[in-house]
Amino acid sequence: MTSSISSSEALSDPGTASEWRRWLVTFLSTPLLGAAFLLALLIAIDPYDTGKFGLFGIDGVDDQNTRTAIPSRARDRQFDAAVIGNSTVQRLNPTKLSQATGLRFVQLYMIGASPNEELAVLDLFVRHHPRARALVIGADPSLCVHDQTDTALFPYWLYDRSFFVYAARLMSWQGVEHAFQRLAIGLGLRQRKVVDGFFDYEELWPPPFRNDAHPRDPPPATTDAKRNLFPAVERLDAAIKRLPPEVPVVLLVPPTFHTTVPQPGSLGAREREACNAALARIVAGRRHSNFINFRVDNELTRNAENFADFIHYRGIIADKISEGIVASLRFGASAKIDF
Repeated sequence: MTSSISSSEALSDPGTASEWRRWLVTFLSTPLLGAAFLLALLIAIDPYDTGKFGLFGIDGVDDQNTRTAIPSRARDRQFDAAVIGNSTVQRLNPTKLSQATGLRFVQLYMIGASPNEELAVLDLFVRHHPRARALVIGADPSLCVHDQTDTALFPYWLYDRSFFVYAARLMSWQGVEHAFQRLAIGLGLRQRKVVDGFFDYEELWPPPFRNDAHPRDPPPATTDAKRNLFPAVERLDAAIKRLPPEVPVVLLVPPTFHTTVPQPGSLGAREREACNAALARIVAGRRHSNFINFRVDNELTRNAENFADFIHYRGIIADKISEGIVASLRFGASAKIDF
């Protein structure tokens, strides 16, 4: 004769209950242990080469995304000077600047960067180079907004000082992907990106002139009270004031094709003049520093062969800008700018 045992009776048996507890603990602890192991591995690899962690001595990253690639270069101690901005300063060659000045420049351009993002890059570079020997900062029209701006998608956690904030964000598919990239570099299976960050977009954009990428000048002030109010410029001013006084700073307005330069006397021109005056005040009196406005209507900017599109210039203009930077680092506001 057979008898059935109810589930409640089975669970009331001490041996069976113990087995259930062991199974439950195993079931719950396995993914937790796996996650802990993965996090430990990511910390040991330091997927973005921030220097916060890392045990394997892997140098650099192989990353196409300028927002996530910059932290590796910004902390590199072989450099003591930097070019910071969006893609409108991308064509400035750090090697040529280094050769002309005796400094060691790194390119820290970020495609489509907003002012807040550029300030995050500046803060990160200065944090790792408290005695930087020069800073070149592009002041494109986005700095001249009259209202606060921000980009929610920017990975500020990568630029944060906190080790905890960084570690907490590593557990992602992107973090794992970057970890594998770094491991491949360490194993010699792939190369790190160019160390100084320079990429010549003319390789991708050969002539002729591309009829796109118009500069996006900010809208004019809505009230007289806002006419001379530039929050992004004020934040840049505060950041530069925190630098040691001996650090030279060159602020430059990148050139654009002549048809996009505001017409003299127009509202756009008056807006830009007010912003330029605010930018010039930031470096006024600072040794070996200068403000240069390259966004002018002249022979260089009227020649379409000198531009890849309306806002991205080619080598001949980049060399002229570099000459102005070099002269400014030598002679400050008294430098002769040939443009």
